[in-house]
Amino acid sequence: MINGIESAREAVRSRYQEGADLIKITATAGVLSQASSGENTQFTDEELIAIIKTAKDYGFRVAAHAHGNEGIKRALRAGIDSIEHGTYMDDEAIALFKKNGAWYVPTISAGKFVAEKAKIPNYFSPVVQPKAAAIGPLIQSTFARAYKAGVKIAFGTDAGVFPNGENAKEFRYMVEAGMPELAAIRSATLSAAELLNQSKRLGSIEANFAADIIAVKGDPLKDISTLEKVDFVMKDGVVYKKPSLK
Repeated sequence: MINGIESAREAVRSRYQEGADLIKITATAGVLSQASSGENTQFTDEELIAIIKTAKDYGFRVAAHAHGNEGIKRALRAGIDSIEHGTYMDDEAIALFKKNGAWYVPTISAGKFVAEKAKIPNYFSPVVQPKAAAIGPLIQSTFARAYKAGVKIAFGTDAGVFPNGENAKEFRYMVEAGMPELAAIRSATLSAAELLNQSKRLGSIEANFAADIIAVKGDPLKDISTLEKVDFVMKDGVVYKKPSLK
């Protein structure tokens, strides 16, 4: 919990002392939190500036969970590196993304999952259910507007909200919303590496990079859903999954 500028600085410094290498904040309320609003702002402008400036002193990137439009814009004006979810962003927010070079991580998968589960009686608490029903269905259309407007997009799913292992569905949802297949793949490789300041180690198959490679049967540029059926997995040069020879 942060209360004031000094508290904001202290929180970042404490994370540094604990060994963190990235700061993520909740710029707005959330869908699954036990609070009535999923949109209201969580920090003042001054607190956001203090968080981000202190984080930059340590070379950290700063990400922000944000659904509500005002919280999105406050974080962008303060210099945030990325916004996760971004559900209610308006045209002014989109312009701020482009002006500041910030990244948008849409997490369409999470939105679709909570929207579907909100239809099941008693799946969510009475406080969460209306938020999941209202916010979840909007993320894909928000993504479509942001992509069409030229906002920089990095792949992300918010897995954990939905079962891990279903992350690749995000590619299909992005393509459904108008992103070409190759651009969707790049969002998860080159773009994600750039956002994380890891472009010299991740996101590409090159000498001296981490050997993180997957393979599928088929051409994802023709059918992006092939990425949901991975046959080969290599991580840091170690093979963890390969096709059966039977």
